Amino acid sequence: MTPERLTVAIDRYDRHMPLFVGMVASPPGIEIEFLEVGMDPPRRHGVDRHRRMLVDREFDAAEVSLASYLVARDQGMEDLIALPVFPRRLFSHNHMFVSERSGIDSPVGLVGRRVAIWAFQVTMSVLAKGDLKRDHGVDWRDIVWLTENAEEIRTDYGADVRIERLPAGF
Repeated sequence: MTPERLTVAIDRYDRHMPLFVGMVASPPGIEIEFLEVGMDPPRRHGVDRHRRMLVDREFDAAEVSLASYLVARDQGMEDLIALPVFPRRLFSHNHMFVSERSGIDSPVGLVGRRVAIWAFQVTMSVLAKGDLKRDHGVDWRDIVWLTENAEEIRTDYGADVRIERLPAGF
């Protein structure tokens, strides 16, 4: 019997290395090909993992942002099914930086300011917004968000959410 073949697109993180080097066996009757697909920079099997999964449906499974998945489902993309696997467990606090010249000395200083993020829906951005609210009382709606990248699945966040695109090459 020919095994069922599945493609799984994930990025090259230390916690994924056992999958890439064959240390994790596939279940009987299934052959899993783990593809190294990044967002930026390019990986062995290319870039744009979120678009290639959420828009093009190129893979059988892929690591994508939970927020983008929820937006896609909300927009009627019912063929997408989430698996509760969260391999990247990071705290957003060590990914927030401010310039010394900004005068910001606490998270409350971000209110009304412009804050740059990779994209609005990526998991680290979602975690950071939640952490700002939960740990510091800073509502993410009180910040102007500058995004480096457009969302693969666009949605309207409401008039009280301010998102601006950074110029190309910024």
